[in-house]
Amino acid sequence: MPFYQCFVPQGSLSADTRATLADAITEIHCTVTGAPRGFVHVVFVEYDPTAYFTGGRPNSCSVISGTIRAGRDRQTRARLLTELSQSWVAITGEDPRSLLIGLNEVDSTSVMEAGLIMPAPGEEAEWLQRNQQVLGKLLASQ
Repeated sequence: MPFYQCFVPQGSLSADTRATLADAITEIHCTVTGAPRGFVHVVFVEYDPTAYFTGGRPNSCSVISGTIRAGRDRQTRARLLTELSQSWVAITGEDPRSLLIGLNEVDSTSVMEAGLIMPAPGEEAEWLQRNQQVLGKLLASQ
């Protein structure tokens, strides 16, 4: 379910860099939250550098907008934000001041993955066990 949209200036990241970032984002999310790799989605959206503004002035920063299930404590969210920022900066060489990261929380009952309503944080093990037959192929691709 976690869905990370990475908005970047057009042509600023190579395909290899995007792949490295996607793997890092997936690893961070899974390490911090315990989520299975097969549920972490990362998409890169390139924007025209003349289309982004901050305070009415042109800006060409990168943005990570992550949608995660509600219910994670403040410490977990802070760790996600910090590790995502550190990893992005290490991989891209970008100045951390040119990176904006936000986490949007949604109630787990408002999210469906593989045709199943997602469990609340902390209920994953029982949910995975109960839905193993449906999830088998998805999780096997991890």
